[in-house]
Amino acid sequence: MSQFGSPHFEEPVIAHARKDIPLLRAQTTVADALDQIRREGLGERIIYFYVIDEQERLVGVLPTRRLLTSSLEATLDTLMVRRVAAIPGTATVLEACEFFVLYKFFAFPVIDAERRVVGMVDVTLFTEELMGTEPEPATTGTRGDDLFESL
Repeated sequence: MSQFGSPHFEEPVIAHARKDIPLLRAQTTVADALDQIRREGLGERIIYFYVIDEQERLVGVLPTRRLLTSSLEATLDTLMVRRVAAIPGTATVLEACEFFVLYKFFAFPVIDAERRVVGMVDVTLFTEELMGTEPEPATTGTRGDDLFESL
């Protein structure tokens, strides 16, 4: 057991990562991205969309609000945020939790050594491991909405 009391802290974060996330190509238009999302589905929770290049490497993050409110003709590479904080697939759960404390995002992509997305962890990993609780559902007007606006 770790010093914080959770037996899971030393486990690899990849064991807790969701794999059911759509990865969107940078040169794709908003209209095509929305079609892809409808075809492939979203998984349980979607907070951000991750954008990949032709070699399937992570090149950006696209907040959901930005995707939904942009022109259908816009390409994702003009809308995405290029500076992406990503958790290495070799990280432990404890190291992943440190990302949530440091960056204060709701989710992070998990990447391999070539920067390919191998999964995603969201804030529930942090809240369950550190606080031992389930997060409360967000409501309109919370700090989370402000974060999405700033991205």
